[in-house]
Amino acid sequence: MADAEHQQAERPDLWRKLEALACGFVLFMLSNALIGPLLDPLQAGGENIPVLRLMWLPVYALILGLAVWRAPRLMRFWLPALMLSLLIFWVYASASWSLNPATTNRRALAAAFTTLFGLYFASSFDGRRMAEIIAVTFLLLAAAGLLAAVAYPKMGVQHDINAGDWRGLWYEKNQMGAMMVYGALAAMAALLAGSTRRKQMVFTIVLCAAMLLMSKSKTSLLALMIGLCGSMLLAAMRRGPATAVIVVWLGVTVAVTAAMVMWLAPELLFKALGKDPSLTGRTDIWAALLRQSAKHPLTGYGYGVFWTLDSVPANWIRKETGWLVPSAHNGWLDILAQLGWIGVGLCALVLGGPLLVALFRFRRVQDGYWATLFLAIFLMTTFSESFILERNGIVWALACAAVTRLLGPVWAPGAPSEKAARRPLVAAPPLAWSLASADPEPEIWTPASARRPAFAPTFGKRTVSPFGA
Repeated sequence: MADAEHQQAERPDLWRKLEALACGFVLFMLSNALIGPLLDPLQAGGENIPVLRLMWLPVYALILGLAVWRAPRLMRFWLPALMLSLLIFWVYASASWSLNPATTNRRALAAAFTTLFGLYFASSFDGRRMAEIIAVTFLLLAAAGLLAAVAYPKMGVQHDINAGDWRGLWYEKNQMGAMMVYGALAAMAALLAGSTRRKQMVFTIVLCAAMLLMSKSKTSLLALMIGLCGSMLLAAMRRGPATAVIVVWLGVTVAVTAAMVMWLAPELLFKALGKDPSLTGRTDIWAALLRQSAKHPLTGYGYGVFWTLDSVPANWIRKETGWLVPSAHNGWLDILAQLGWIGVGLCALVLGGPLLVALFRFRRVQDGYWATLFLAIFLMTTFSESFILERNGIVWALACAAVTRLLGPVWAPGAPSEKAARRPLVAAPPLAWSLASADPEPEIWTPASARRPAFAPTFGKRTVSPFGA
């Protein structure tokens, strides 16, 4: 009898650990680690390689199984689910006017499962645990990348135009740099959210920053500085109204100064980032793409088919620029070419709306400001990289998780106070290396029937002022 009771008590924690491990596996697959340098050197994403295409089917099955298992929780996040579903609906609808309907349908399925995982991930774990799972996953990826660069430099170090720069487990150095930014940001968020794995999170930040420096990716380094500094500034706003006013004033001053420099002397910014004014030929691509998009302004040419090798409008762009352009290197222009201005508007609503909501709810989310900062960095990088609606990509999955976190229900009043959440930053227990917490903690507080429901939606209502309570 005692053994049965003991097994019953241990089972929830065991299942929770297995669920966290499953999420870590999906995050690893979506990071595309090892796929680029070993299996997909042309960066086809697996769609044009039968083995890689079949490789994703078990991942989709796992995502679907996890989502069905947590269906009651997903239903509580009806607002972000509705917004993301509307965007995916337009992706599927584009098959009716696509240059290649079969390819659009196939790639839309991959985008749908990537989006579903982000929705499930944010709704299944609280903010602290979600940040911990992301941080531990990227800690393992960073450690494996370090091992590859040192022990097998043929794969871990670039040997082309960027010879000597580390690329770890990815196709090129900028991909590794971006991955390290996400890992360090998640670790910082876990610390601020009250993680009990303080040493592990600090080590993750240090290792990810070191790997980023070895990649020599200046854009990623800028994103890392913005993310870490933003985390500390948002944390400082909890100290009181006076500190909050100072932080807001400082942020506005920096933003206005950066905008003035970009407007009056953009060459200074480009020189600091090591870029030429044409952004390595991106401006030529953008001008040619806008001319082709003007032929189908509202609907575009269909999701996931504009940059295929047999695409006529894409080949016109390649002829104008003189090289085999793989993408627009701008997420918004890529969406314009694929889904038209309607698609751009839907993406702006799905991504921009939660960032505006974050101005009033970022403290209630209790994830160490991960969702707010990740979404801000994501939107910043979309102007130079095509991450929006990226299929089988971790960046889009995490963006969907951030949207879900910011628009979804908040914790009930019975949740731990901010003072209690900050206490582990001062005194933490010994280092733990598992993905899930050893001590089970309820993710959703279930009140008595006479009480107010634990998840009380607060959409359209100002709940917390950014200047303090």
